[in-house]
Amino acid sequence: MRGRLFWLAFLGLALAAPLPQLYDRLEGVLARVGTANPSQALAALDQAQSLLRQEGESLPPVLRDAALGNLQEARQALARKSQADLEARLLLVRHLLAKALYDGYFQAPPAEKPGYLSRLARAAGLGQGALEVAGLPPEEARRRLEGRFLQLMAQDLGQALAASSRPQAYLALARAYARFLVVQDSPQSTLRAQDFVQALAKVSGGENFRPGVQELQKKVAAWRQSLQARTAAPLSPAPTPPTQASTPPASTPSPAPLPSPSQVRLAETFLPQEIREETNLLRLDPEVALRVGEALQRLAIPSLINWLDLLDEVRSSLAQAQLYTASGQYERSRAQLAYAYNRFRLKVYPVVGAYAPELAERADRLFLQMQNAVGLRTADFTVLLGEIQEMEERLLGGTLGPWHSLQVQVELFSLGIPRAVFFLLAAALALFPLYLIRLTFGGRNLYWNLLSLAFLFLVLPILTEGFSYMGSILAEYGGLPVLGVLANLSIAQALVPYLAWGLSAFLVVALAGAGLRGIAAQFGLLKERGAEVAATTEARPAPTLTSETIVEWDEEF
Repeated sequence: MRGRLFWLAFLGLALAAPLPQLYDRLEGVLARVGTANPSQALAALDQAQSLLRQEGESLPPVLRDAALGNLQEARQALARKSQADLEARLLLVRHLLAKALYDGYFQAPPAEKPGYLSRLARAAGLGQGALEVAGLPPEEARRRLEGRFLQLMAQDLGQALAASSRPQAYLALARAYARFLVVQDSPQSTLRAQDFVQALAKVSGGENFRPGVQELQKKVAAWRQSLQARTAAPLSPAPTPPTQASTPPASTPSPAPLPSPSQVRLAETFLPQEIREETNLLRLDPEVALRVGEALQRLAIPSLINWLDLLDEVRSSLAQAQLYTASGQYERSRAQLAYAYNRFRLKVYPVVGAYAPELAERADRLFLQMQNAVGLRTADFTVLLGEIQEMEERLLGGTLGPWHSLQVQVELFSLGIPRAVFFLLAAALALFPLYLIRLTFGGRNLYWNLLSLAFLFLVLPILTEGFSYMGSILAEYGGLPVLGVLANLSIAQALVPYLAWGLSAFLVVALAGAGLRGIAAQFGLLKERGAEVAATTEARPAPTLTSETIVEWDEEF
């Protein structure tokens, strides 16, 4: 109990960890990721994802989800042994954190600004020169940092053009894209994220990417010129430093204020025509429909129809996992479940979070619990498939109703060890009534024996369910995978156990009916049978009440 309280307290402190400390932890974890040691790299990526999920409350949800998606893509790059793609994904993760540090620097109290600035320089590779902005007014510091990012972006684009191989060009272009993400909300920006995504697609697709990169160079140069012209503009006079600190807000005409991280979004005019038309047809609020379109564009999904295809891909993987579970192929089932979750987090979760954030969070929790749960059953996949369908229903203005929501809540509450312990305890407790039934109804009377058998078949499904979960626990935690076959005894597993339960219920009714009818007839409660018993009793001479007669009566009834 004390250990649990300690971990709960620790998690509470971890969730409250500020952004610089979160970056320090992730930086140490990501340093262990590389293709030289795949097992260590996978463990580090898992730890990084756990850190973001458990301690990433200081990150804006959009940045956290994008970082989790890139970490998942890094796992796939590691499986393909693609060093360039792995490094590109890690660059994006670091610069997404750099974006949060960049915005946090201008909002942090003066005492905390050095911590943000030093981590920003490390995350984005700005060098020690970036630390010189410490102590400058916010607008001047923003201009200098933005100018440094543009300078490095121009260098990266030049390296992409001069690269001798496509992997080198891809990595240089991904680095430029990552730097752009940090300053993408600048009023002087002449670039869009889609421009970089299209250029990267041409590099990886074997197409001619150089004209696209040259166009990016021109836009970066125009951006730098605009920034330099703004920097060269005369500032309002400030005779003394104290006056300078207090005068500019009142006397210097500044441009429109920069949006905060929670307000960062693509301009409505940037949305492609097809996405705008599709989102306008949805029965959603205009603001929510706009967020859906922005999420689609951030994921480089050309239309809502394509996103629904991705939703079908997740649904198909879950259906395969359900079939593998029903046939006892649990390793393949969990592999399909993991793949479905990867696709869900990468392509489905951000869009669902735009129009139904509580549904996205609930489905994410259900996915995670199922991945870590012992004794998965086909009924569990049915509930999860219902969640996927609920996402589509919500998008189109419908819902599966409160019954589905109740099933999901019950699933989240009981899935895994709680459910296994419940059925194991029920099976163990069922043995004691069986002993009492045998003790009470045992004897030479046929009808009492039939009633005893009825009770046996009544508790038989409870016993088999307990054995099925015992097999699952021993197979997954006890190192005895052969016992996993016992899971097929579960009623919630497949059609045969379900029909077997129906047969046992039929036997309970038949045996209990036969036994109780015979007992009722012996007591004279049935007319036909009672008349026969009465006639037999009258034909016999009245016995003398002795101790032997009492014993025979007890054995008979």
